[in-house]
Amino acid sequence: MTGTSYRDGVEAGLSRSVAAVSVLFALNWATVPLSAARPPPGVTAVAVAFVALSLHLVVRGVRVRLNGADALAALAVAVVAHPVLVLAGGSSYVVIGQRCMLTVPAVLLATGFLPRAAGRAACLLALAAQLGTSWPADGPAAAAEGIWPPLATAVAGAVLGPVMREAGDGADRSERWAAAARAEAARAAARREAHRDFQGMLHDEVSAALRAIGQPGIAVDRVRAAARGAAAAIAAARTPRAEGGHTDLAALVRSLAPPAGIGASVLADGVAAVPSEVATATIGAAREALRNVADHARARTVRVDLTVPEGSTGFVLSVTDDGAGFVTEELRESSVGVRRSMMRRMEAVGGRAEIRSTPGRGTTVRLEWPARAGAEAGSAGSADPLARAVRAPRPVPVKVERMNAAIGDVRRPLAAVCLPFLLVMGGIAVIHTRHVPGGLWLLGWYAALAVITVALLLRARSGIGPVAARAACAFAVAGALGSFLVLPLAGLADYTSWPIGAVTPLLTLLVIVRPAREALTAMAVEQAGVVLLVLGGPPIAPTLGGTLAMALPALSAPALGVFMGMAIGRTVARLGAVTQRAHADRAAALAGAAVRDAREALHRRRLADLGEEILPFLDDTATGRRSPQDPEVRDTARLLGYAVRDEIHIPGVLDRPARDLLSAARTAGCVVTIQSDADDPHPPALLRLLLTTALGTGPTPQELVLSVAASADTVDAALVVLPGDRRRAGALREAVAGLSATVEDAEESTWVEARIRTA
Repeated sequence: MTGTSYRDGVEAGLSRSVAAVSVLFALNWATVPLSAARPPPGVTAVAVAFVALSLHLVVRGVRVRLNGADALAALAVAVVAHPVLVLAGGSSYVVIGQRCMLTVPAVLLATGFLPRAAGRAACLLALAAQLGTSWPADGPAAAAEGIWPPLATAVAGAVLGPVMREAGDGADRSERWAAAARAEAARAAARREAHRDFQGMLHDEVSAALRAIGQPGIAVDRVRAAARGAAAAIAAARTPRAEGGHTDLAALVRSLAPPAGIGASVLADGVAAVPSEVATATIGAAREALRNVADHARARTVRVDLTVPEGSTGFVLSVTDDGAGFVTEELRESSVGVRRSMMRRMEAVGGRAEIRSTPGRGTTVRLEWPARAGAEAGSAGSADPLARAVRAPRPVPVKVERMNAAIGDVRRPLAAVCLPFLLVMGGIAVIHTRHVPGGLWLLGWYAALAVITVALLLRARSGIGPVAARAACAFAVAGALGSFLVLPLAGLADYTSWPIGAVTPLLTLLVIVRPAREALTAMAVEQAGVVLLVLGGPPIAPTLGGTLAMALPALSAPALGVFMGMAIGRTVARLGAVTQRAHADRAAALAGAAVRDAREALHRRRLADLGEEILPFLDDTATGRRSPQDPEVRDTARLLGYAVRDEIHIPGVLDRPARDLLSAARTAGCVVTIQSDADDPHPPALLRLLLTTALGTGPTPQELVLSVAASADTVDAALVVLPGDRRRAGALREAVAGLSATVEDAEESTWVEARIRTA
């Protein structure tokens, strides 16, 4: 069912509603032989043919196989059966309700399963067959009155089918749009995540390796090991990340390389199976902690300890040294190693990193997964009190929510079902009640019933409360049964007993959007009341079988609507639940694919530039083709290190020409400083424009400082170039013309302040 669409749910609902009413059609016509000892052969033939057709429609409808051929079969039965009944004198054996039943399947199937033009023609033909044969036999007034049930069915079907199908198609379109929006949101989140992963890799592996190569006095083996690790990290970043699976974290901890020249102990016994992405993040954070020990701690010993609490799926990994320590409150927010390589790595997989240090007493880095509940309590407890105080909206009932999911606004098809019957029944009520002594109250009752039905219909999308539903049912059933205080029981054979069927729109509405037991109970009470009145009142037919044959069509009027509505409601709600799950799975799959695609696309783009220069250099150093003792190799490493640090501070901004300009300036003695207070990629065009214009115009400056500050919707850039240069200032003014920017020039310096909106 994962390929099920909302349109499929609509088709199933329509088909099974036809199956439900066909059961009642078959039951009604199966009682025709009971109306007399020996009905004419023509009447019997019509009964057999119609019962067979009804049973055929039941099977086809339940299996959701109804199509145009079934509509043509029902049309043929209707067109032939009406003349046969007239010729056989069937008016004495078949009441008006049963004659209407011959036409209803034809118009219902024609509007639902034939093309629009063919469906309209089939409806007109079926209605004409009933009207043309009833007119001479019953008179114009009775014929016109008798045509209203199939006519109202045709109107409802003509509206209901297209409305439901269009609603299903609309729901499918909306779901596709929603899935695309979710995928785009996932793509954007993946770009941010990939950016942060990439920044961590540049800092932890590549920058550290280039720094080791560029510094004299470091052992060659250690330099080559750092180069191999950095090259492997770049290669890993180029490889699509495998999703899912578990990894033994304990084995990875035991394989950690201790800092050179520092005594190390590693305690990681047994097996600690954790999700692979958690293991990758944790080991990356641990390596950064060990790297900080080697570079900054001035420690003699370091201890790595992995603890897995008994009965827990989580762990705590601590890295403790006995070095110089520091004041944690003075840890800079811009510290790349701590903020990006440790804290955010752990946060990204649901864990946390905590750093404890005291000057002179060493440092402990504590990596925990999953994060303690208490760590999240602060953020949860600090939620906006106004938001907590806002009253949550009344939840939509599950059944209605599923139906809305399947066909959009459930009120549209409900209106197509209920309103035509309400209007036509109003006319029938006036015709049969205006001359009834004491019957005026029935018209008031029906007017109130119609208003209640429409009011509940308007509430259907958000849910109808149980009190309102039960009160409406009680009002409807009481009025229908009370009508026999002024109407004769013999009217069950014709439309004089109209109040029995007048409750149909209300019960149909409620059985669709409310639990079915409420409408079924109301219908059962009404039907039981009618049966008791018939059994206790004067005979309406010579035999019990004749009485049943006369009363059953009237009793079937509300049952037809209730059973048809129940089939639509249950089927569409069930398909709504299935399609919700199917589309949720599909959206998750699309989002997952978008995440992987975005991550790989960002890595490919940035690695394509950096990899051309850095990866061959690292490979040559790792394999011994370049010697880290060669001053030229160290100079190259320093320049490449600058490029990596530039990429960390202003990610995605520098292309190959911009990096070449920066390298040339640094080689010529220019001191270049680039600093940024944000992690997310900046709009590259402005920053690249400032750098290339400043370095590509005039003599090489002595010093260049680019500072970037980002807020929620703006990026502020400040560029200072020493000393000042009139030609450089003019080029910068021309470059930023039209932007929100200021350029000033003096003998000491040229400076630019620019702002660009990002939202």
